[in-house]
Order: sequence, then C-alpha cells, then structure tokens
Amino acid sequence: MYNNGLAEVERIILKIFSIVLISLLPMTLLAEEADPIFDDIEKDQHIPRKGENKPPQKLTIEGMPEYPLDNNLRKLEIRKSKSDYYVDISSITSSKKDNIARMVTVAISPYGARTVTYEGLDCGYRQYMAYGYAGSEGPVRPFKEQVWKPVIDAESGRYRTTLLDNYLCNYFSYAASREKILVRMNSLKPFKNQDKDNQ
Repeated sequence: MYNNGLAEVERIILKIFSIVLISLLPMTLLAEEADPIFDDIEKDQHIPRKGENKPPQKLTIEGMPEYPLDNNLRKLEIRKSKSDYYVDISSITSSKKDNIARMVTVAISPYGARTVTYEGLDCGYRQYMAYGYAGSEGPVRPFKEQVWKPVIDAESGRYRTTLLDNYLCNYFSYAASREKILVRMNSLKPFKNQDKDNQ
C-alpha cells in the first residue's frame, strides 16, 4: 500500500511539472521572435559591414580614353609628395550602376617624366582598379591584369585617398555624380608648364 501511495505522488508531481512546462512554452517562443518595431528600425538604419556584401565587380569598360591634353589637367594638392598629380577633368565618369568613379590621372616627377593612369575608384570599399597606363606619350594601353586593390594613404597612392575623401564620394559610400565632382574640382589649379614660363 505504501508503494501504491508513492507511485500516486510521483504521477501527480510529473503531471504538475508537465503543466508548468507547457504553460512556459508560448513565452519562450515569443521571446525568440524578433520585435517587429525594432526590426523595422534596424532595416531602416542598417549600415553594411565589411565583407557583408559581395566585393565590387569588374565590369567591362568601353576601351581606353584619349591621352590627356594639358589644358584639361587640374592639380591635386597632395601632402608629402615629390611628384605633382593631376586629374584629366574631361575623362571623369561616374556610374550609379556600379558605384565607381573613373578618370585619368597624371603623375609628373621632379624631372618631368609622366605616368598616366586610367583608374576606377570605389567609394564604399575604398578600392581602386587600374585599367590602363601610358608614359610621356600616348596612347593609353590596357593593363593585362585588372584587379581591385585597397587604397592606401601612403607614398605614390596618396592621391587616391585625396580623390576619395575630397572629390569623388557622397556620404563616404556612394560615388558622386560627374557634375558634382566637377563642381568640387573648380578650385583646382590648371596645369602650368614650368618650362615655358622659364623661357
């Protein structure tokens, strides 16, 4: 009889325990669901994190630009640079489709040697792709290998940082329109041929 009473008590305890678990289950499920109000705010204020989206894609470009003319060059003010850097304002394009600003830049060494580069710069990822190059004479020739590389604020790559930070981007992530880029470059000084001035 003692065993029967003990078994009955155990059944009652198990029954109560089961009822408690069942009553707590809906609360557990609700706690795991996303708050709809917070979820909407999070979507509205979402900021892409590094590596979240696919890297910028290599898109086909329509050939190489013309070799830059001196009267289209505007000088960039680059700190701690031995060479002078110019942008060919006639070559500037900006695409909302791929979020990339493209242009021809010219680096002139203290000895007068020129390095012409046709590049695309991505504001969101702060990367660049070099499409083509030339020396002191044209034409601009395509690079065999065209890959995305990080923009580094050092030495010969500092002009790219200047372009991204001051002229090419809106809100640090999106490429500005060609019109807005040109307005921002209005204050840049035109190319000045020192050799002609000294004659």
